Amino acid sequence: MPATRTVNSKQILDLAGCQQVTVAVLFHSLLQYLKQNSNNDVTLYEKLEAEIYSIFVHGSVTHSPMNQEFFTMTSLKNVCEINFQGCWRLDQNRLVHWLHVACPNLKVLNISQCPQLNVDILPQILKGCKYVEVLNASLNILRTQVELSSDRISMHIFNQDSCKYEGYLCSLTNLSFEGRNHLKDSDLYLLTRYCLNLSTINFGGCSQLTDKGLSIFLSSIRNLTKLQVPYTAFGRLSVNAVLGFSCEQHSDELWSDKIQSDFYTRECALATLDLEGCLNIDRDSISQLIKEAPLLENLNLGFLSLDDSTLLCFSGTSLNNLNLQETQVTEYGIAHILKWNQHLNSLNIRGCKKITSALAFKISDTIRKQDALNIGMAETSTLKCLAAGWGFTDSTFMALKPSLRHLQSFSLGLGSRISECVLSNLHEILPQLEDLSLVFQAISGSCMLDLLKHGQALKRLELCHCFVELSHEIIHVMPTALTSLRLERGIEWMTDADIELLVSKHQTLTSLYLTGCKNLTPRSLETISKSWQAMTYLTLKECGTMTLNGGGCLFVCKALKHLTLQHSGAGLDKDFVKCALVEVTANQLLKTN
Repeated sequence: MPATRTVNSKQILDLAGCQQVTVAVLFHSLLQYLKQNSNNDVTLYEKLEAEIYSIFVHGSVTHSPMNQEFFTMTSLKNVCEINFQGCWRLDQNRLVHWLHVACPNLKVLNISQCPQLNVDILPQILKGCKYVEVLNASLNILRTQVELSSDRISMHIFNQDSCKYEGYLCSLTNLSFEGRNHLKDSDLYLLTRYCLNLSTINFGGCSQLTDKGLSIFLSSIRNLTKLQVPYTAFGRLSVNAVLGFSCEQHSDELWSDKIQSDFYTRECALATLDLEGCLNIDRDSISQLIKEAPLLENLNLGFLSLDDSTLLCFSGTSLNNLNLQETQVTEYGIAHILKWNQHLNSLNIRGCKKITSALAFKISDTIRKQDALNIGMAETSTLKCLAAGWGFTDSTFMALKPSLRHLQSFSLGLGSRISECVLSNLHEILPQLEDLSLVFQAISGSCMLDLLKHGQALKRLELCHCFVELSHEIIHVMPTALTSLRLERGIEWMTDADIELLVSKHQTLTSLYLTGCKNLTPRSLETISKSWQAMTYLTLKECGTMTLNGGGCLFVCKALKHLTLQHSGAGLDKDFVKCALVEVTANQLLKTN
């Protein structure tokens, strides 16, 4: 089989991004595999070929006596993981037959970014692949506010034929339908019939699901440890379901068999909880949920209506990642979290406008008053990522200084203000810093040069809309280890010669984002494409006339995954996409051969 690799004697079939692959190609590859392993038995090979042809044409396996031998010959018993991410040409029904025939021992299936495959694939897989543990069927989504459905349970796309398979996927524990905003409550009913042992669920962005539908579904999950439902209608009823509290009986026909007895009190063992943007949930419900979930390690409450009273309800001590972006928390609630969660790796308090400089005194006082067991917080702190905004000042930063020794990622956004004195000595305060992002910061050019001269360990740098007078010298002092560079505004002076200098000093760059370089010409685009062929992310906005000659020179960048060219010249040729597709196909054929 093409594109396979072996890990611990188990084979992984990776076809991610192969947009030309079809089920016909998969069956053809399977035949080639069989031809190599049939010991030159022409008769057997012809029978296998006829059987596969019958599957592909008629969509079913014939009832011939050689079926058992057929399945024995075609099974790729060592293939336990398959990645079909972005393979949007795969037909669902024929794909399921191929999986049944080729991979009966499949455990991990990734069909993310495949909009043509839907929830009905679960009962279809059940018929032949009974060992699937992980199914990723997510789609790309933009995390923005969405319009949520009403609490009326929707039924109109429910397919009763999907329930004709008996049994359930007892091995399936990890399920992701993130971004599938067409998912309905009726689909959840289907999931309750086949997925009884789920522990990890991701329904992020599924805006058509109602709180009532989610609550009934979650009430049937007994061993939930990871729940990700950002930007959904997750609310009070769903909270009660997670905690096993009683709920009113539902009269909807679809859920008529789900009665109050389905709800029972149980211990909440959640380790990951993502409720970002769930505007349907009230403050009391959030408090109740995190109060009953002391084992949480990853908690995302961004863009919710909560304050310190919610944080004070949390009694856990195992938090690794905490997102409180755009909430109403203050220094008091954050101090409580920092006091009891000494292994916190990532803290996002960007947009928390109620945080003041008093945080410095509060946290310092908290550290001083800790008992002997906790007094070593400064020495044992593992905070690695910090994102801050409104109210974050020098006093705040210095108060946190004892806990920032291991900080690797530091992001300052709108509303924060760090003095140049602190920025110039950032390399001493944060010796392990690798990722620095400054957005809407007022900095002098000399301070910026000092910061970069001493920050040679930086791998990722973002300077976005900063009030700073950058000069050509910044290119000479930029850390040579940079892999990602984002410069927005303040670099209008950049020329083709500066791009060539940047290229010569930063060979390892794989991500580049430039905005407002008005003096650049097509020469710069050619320089970028020839010198950074390993580039995976490229964004050029308002960059002079870079695309005046089209973008054909970018075809040599075989690793490119994300490309944005906006207002940077006359634009791309009309056949750019077609030519790019030819290049991609040719590259895939070379890899296969």
